[in-house]
Amino acid sequence: MTLKTQLQAQLSALSAFAGSAQTIEAVDGDLTLRCELEALDRTGCEFMRLSVSTPRLAGAATDRLQKIAAELSGRLTYLLEPISPVEVDHEQCVVQLRSSPPQKNDDGTTYYELLVRAGGELSLCRFSKQVGNVRQIVPAQVTREVLLRLAGDFEAAAK
Repeated sequence: MTLKTQLQAQLSALSAFAGSAQTIEAVDGDLTLRCELEALDRTGCEFMRLSVSTPRLAGAATDRLQKIAAELSGRLTYLLEPISPVEVDHEQCVVQLRSSPPQKNDDGTTYYELLVRAGGELSLCRFSKQVGNVRQIVPAQVTREVLLRLAGDFEAAAK
């Protein structure tokens, strides 16, 4: 069973909730999906982090990570803002993607951040940087359909 299929089954088995975090995990061979849910209802959810990890990327060179990042950038066009690579850390073997452009208002900036790590992880979070404060992770609000699509795209990119 794919990670996406497992996630769909687990979401269907959960009752609606808000305010009490729940973590969903799914495993398909050497791929592990982890979704830290903050809220769930019939049509949507809020998550703090969505990640897929695999030992396949454990020793990946920066070039391979950049290829995966470019592929994800091209696939994740359905998010609130498009994402694109912003930094490549050759020492740590990490490619960082962010919303481009981020959402801005009088209070600050909100954006997605996707990391592709040679340690074997793809992870997506939403951040908020309020004027005068440090950035913090905030719940990403998506439909169930978008969450499942993200899971499928992460799974495909990690293979």
